[in-house]
Amino acid sequence: PPPRHQAEAARAQPRIAPHPRGRLLCRLCSARCSRCSSRSSRCSLSTRARVLGTGGAGGGGGSSGKPAAEEPRQPKRLMLRGREVRTVEEAAAQGALLELAHDQNGCRFLQDQLDLRTRSHVDTIFEAVKSDVIPLSTDPFGNYLIQKLLQYGTSEQRTQLVVGSVPEMVNVALNVHGTRVVQKMVEVADSAAQTAAIESALEPRVMDLIRDMNGNHVIQRCLASLASEKAGFIYDKVVAECVAVATHRHGCCVLQRCLDHADGGHRDAIIAEIVRHAPKLVVDPFGNYVVQYILELKTPELTHAIVQALQGGFAELSLQKFSSNVIEKCLKSGDAEVISMVARELTSARSLSTLLHDPFANYVMQTLITVSSDDEVALLVERIQPHLASLRSTLYGKRIQAKLLRRCPKLR
Repeated sequence: PPPRHQAEAARAQPRIAPHPRGRLLCRLCSARCSRCSSRSSRCSLSTRARVLGTGGAGGGGGSSGKPAAEEPRQPKRLMLRGREVRTVEEAAAQGALLELAHDQNGCRFLQDQLDLRTRSHVDTIFEAVKSDVIPLSTDPFGNYLIQKLLQYGTSEQRTQLVVGSVPEMVNVALNVHGTRVVQKMVEVADSAAQTAAIESALEPRVMDLIRDMNGNHVIQRCLASLASEKAGFIYDKVVAECVAVATHRHGCCVLQRCLDHADGGHRDAIIAEIVRHAPKLVVDPFGNYVVQYILELKTPELTHAIVQALQGGFAELSLQKFSSNVIEKCLKSGDAEVISMVARELTSARSLSTLLHDPFANYVMQTLITVSSDDEVALLVERIQPHLASLRSTLYGKRIQAKLLRRCPKLR
């Protein structure tokens, strides 16, 4: 075509704008996006053709130029052995409920039927899959069906599912899909038989569960859902293996949940072990969070116990990455006696010059300048006086100098 016709054809094409999530959008169409529900989405060829009035990919007749209404999406049919399945009864008649439970679409169909809470459907599905509870619990799709049965089934049905899982419950709990099922069992347990079965299955391998990335969530669910006396086997193991639990990536989280949910006796026993091992825990990448958690409780007795356990090592601990955070937390407790105890030790430390320039200890010294009393700051300034010239030579020293000048303007 002549150049003039080419220019007109180019102007007739819809302008394409970038979608916020990376797709292309037609500004003439503005149909609703099926993924993000925005008012614009990428036009299909047929939609673009209807907008331009060219009749779509097949070359049909044009329209008025208005965006065509979206056609309602038809639900996907469930096909089984060449036949369409519409109801639980049809699937049961073909003896295919267990087969559907292991299939992605079939499992979704069964879950939708369970959500209707029709008792006959729940009973029918339960009878079909109860013998396969362990494989289904670790199945990427079947685990959701078992969770639905635990939620909507009767107490007797839940008991059968729990008892049937006991031989492999720990292995199921360690599985990325199975951990959800075991957590659900703990959450919905409503009889002594169910609780006893769960306890007998988990107790022999409590430490394996605590230190596993999936299993630790089962232990935390037990702490949150079971009565303190029923979860006593967990508390007893944590007391006996306090250091091993507190210094583990997942164990430190479990130990903090123990402090949240334990009754008086168990809680006091756990805290006593933490205080006893505080010098070892504060230098650990994970154990230091456990000590900080106790300090964050703002209980004077516990704060004093931790500080007394660390007394004599404040200067050395301030020089280390993880323990320096604990010393800062002690200073921020707001307890005047604790602040005075730490201030006296740091101010009289032989390594004061090192503390002022250390990448970790300098933060402790800055906090000390901020929270200490006037008398304590005056003593600290007196001790720092010989080092004032050297403070200007390092980045960390300059920060401490700035803190001192804000607290004591006379030093200017």
